[in-house]
Amino acid sequence: MKFKALGGFGEVGRNGVLIDPNGEEIVFDYGLNVEEGTPPIKVQPKSVFVSHAHLDHIGSVPSLFFSGTPSIFSTVSTFDLGELILKDSIKVAKANGKSPLFGDKQLELMKMNQHRVTYGQQFEVGKALVDVIDAGHIPGSCMFLVKLFKKNILYTGDLKLKPTQLLAGARIENLEKVDVLFTESTYSNRLHPDRAETERKLIEAVEDTIGNGGIAIIPSFAVGRAAEVAMILDRIAGSIPVYLDGMAREATDIALRYPEFLRDPAALKKALEDVYPLYTEEERAEALKKPCAIITTGGCVDGGPSASYIKKLYNRPECSLIFVGFQIPETAGKVLQDTGRFVQNGFDQKVKMKTEFLDFSAHADRGELLEFIKKVTPEKIFVMHGDQCENFAAELNGMGFDSAAPKNGDIGEI
Repeated sequence: MKFKALGGFGEVGRNGVLIDPNGEEIVFDYGLNVEEGTPPIKVQPKSVFVSHAHLDHIGSVPSLFFSGTPSIFSTVSTFDLGELILKDSIKVAKANGKSPLFGDKQLELMKMNQHRVTYGQQFEVGKALVDVIDAGHIPGSCMFLVKLFKKNILYTGDLKLKPTQLLAGARIENLEKVDVLFTESTYSNRLHPDRAETERKLIEAVEDTIGNGGIAIIPSFAVGRAAEVAMILDRIAGSIPVYLDGMAREATDIALRYPEFLRDPAALKKALEDVYPLYTEEERAEALKKPCAIITTGGCVDGGPSASYIKKLYNRPECSLIFVGFQIPETAGKVLQDTGRFVQNGFDQKVKMKTEFLDFSAHADRGELLEFIKKVTPEKIFVMHGDQCENFAAELNGMGFDSAAPKNGDIGEI
């Protein structure tokens, strides 16, 4: 049995793995390189298992429906969140003068070929028997254990072992023997700070801003991160006004629609009841008249309400800009992080707002990855979804694991 590395090998983005090209033709994820807008290597599979609703994992799936009708398997939360971000990706591509990889017709065909699965479920696809495992990354994210030709193949997508306010962490207690592991390695070379301490810093930063008479803008990724931030700030929502803007409103509503994927649905429900949604420019202008906190998309300030807020407040040192997610290379957020300037669509100004970058990553860090691998004890490991794949594979080999870091386009034996 063979596999082909379609994307996400030696890079973070456009994940794609094809299993048994001459047989079952199963693909794990079919994502998008968000910075460049490029898809994985072109294939036409029979079945696609989507791990979660982030563009680097689901962003190119609709393009498979130009010349075929593959069956798409994932959780209901992933499909609903995916539809939201895929429609938005069409708008963003057009706004940036690019041709979208797919259109509404392909989105509709994808919807017609959805097969909704859930944690703990086992189902059959052709000759394969598939287990669905909670990955602990975002609401509805899952790992797939595929049993095919007497091999147990585990694909992680993105995972996190430790619990967050939003999720309980990956569930791997009853995992069966794993022969082959395809693992993400985003943070294989670093540790995340203590989560409770990071939450404390967020609250402190917001309270300091309000105390100075300013406005705290918190750019967040719509899927997962905005909901977690709302839950954290709910501790002080009674003393300060907290607003929720942009696609974060819809994404958080979707997450709450499926409480079975959440750690504490009641806490998220309360947080949503305590924040004020913003829909119009008039409502945004009114919110900016007094000290407050605004959780808003986009997380890398390339567009969306977050970019508009910065353009209004960049010259006010009493205000703050609190980033709670990784800043993708070449985005406006990354440029701001490196230079202190906000450069977006012809706007180029030094930002006088107090700027802070907090690590609320939903990925496993180095310690969690090693803990996960030692618990799973696979016979063979293929390292992907990271910029240190070769180094991590070499480390794992030194620990006694049979590991490799393929390159995009490589065909290997399982």
